[in-house]
Amino acid sequence: MDDAGVLSIDFLFATLIALIIIAGMVSIVDSELSRTQAGELGEARMMGERVVGAVNAAYTNGPGYAVNLTLTSDFPYTIEVRNGRVTVFYKSSTIRLNLIPKVNVTTTNMTPGFTYTVRNQNGTITITRLT
Repeated sequence: MDDAGVLSIDFLFATLIALIIIAGMVSIVDSELSRTQAGELGEARMMGERVVGAVNAAYTNGPGYAVNLTLTSDFPYTIEVRNGRVTVFYKSSTIRLNLIPKVNVTTTNMTPGFTYTVRNQNGTITITRLT
């Protein structure tokens, strides 16, 4: 009997099983990475919502109202306030959120890890970074 042919079939079968296991592990790792990125994108949106809430509160409460806002720095993102809109930039994604006041909001770029004051000064919303 020829033992070389049996060895080749066993080797091919073992290789096929190894490839199936590796493909399954790659799929699981890719799925987990996608979930992590989606979670961070959701957190970036929440930070944008906090900025929108602070600006809207300052606008609706009238002149003299001020609120402090701290942006967490768990991951890299930036926030831009311009033309009645808050834009959150995270990696290659952009999230746009609308403000109640469409005018009289100072243009500001906000970075995580700092505290900002959102103030209504006679109808104009200003955002200043506290040092």
